[in-house]
Amino acid sequence: MSEYLDLKNSNTEIVTEDPRTWKLFKGLTETEYAELDSSVKILDFVRNEIVFRPGDSADRMYIVISGRMKITQLMPDGRDQILYIYNPGDFVGGLNILSGDHYLYLGETLEASKIGQIGKNTFSKFALTRVDSLIEILAKSFDRIRWAESLVSRLSASNAEIKVAGLLISLIDSYGIKKNNQIYLKLSINREEMGSYAGLTRETMTRKLNEFRNKGYIDFIGNRTIIIQNLSALHRIIYLV
Repeated sequence: MSEYLDLKNSNTEIVTEDPRTWKLFKGLTETEYAELDSSVKILDFVRNEIVFRPGDSADRMYIVISGRMKITQLMPDGRDQILYIYNPGDFVGGLNILSGDHYLYLGETLEASKIGQIGKNTFSKFALTRVDSLIEILAKSFDRIRWAESLVSRLSASNAEIKVAGLLISLIDSYGIKKNNQIYLKLSINREEMGSYAGLTRETMTRKLNEFRNKGYIDFIGNRTIIIQNLSALHRIIYLV
């Protein structure tokens, strides 16, 4: 991993209800876009509303148009472990359709969201027959493998400082906006959810964030915005240099 992370295109990517703006289906003809548009259901969700549950049939997939969605798994000790956070342009369920599996995890919105629901037949017709769409599915799969590896590293770390530093760096992908050599994370997750993501209690997460603030690594604006002021220091914590 390089010392400095680039902010991902997902922060500036323009995604609307028009399927022409969805990378998964780029390159269709106007006739095909019209057919796709008539087949997609656009659903509005409020914050903390369930999109799909474990055991739901994978006869449809979802693409985030606006807002954010978290994917969680119920752990044996009763905790909800956040696995992924999906942003506008991200999709979920394509691999489930391919494998014929049911949904294994819980999909829930983190904020008011607009989500496109795409049926199995529509997905098969317009995605599985196109090289560009298959490349996009592979690219997203690779991103999620990287994300999962980062999650495993955070959860397996015994040092709470490493867990928090790793989480803040990971959240740049979903929330980071660069301003004046600082990175602003305008979060839709609270401290408890951050703790879940890092494998820490809410109290430990809050204490470590305050320690980072006192050291000048980060600062806060209210309860939902974290400013990363020293990204190099967070990397040094992870790599113990």
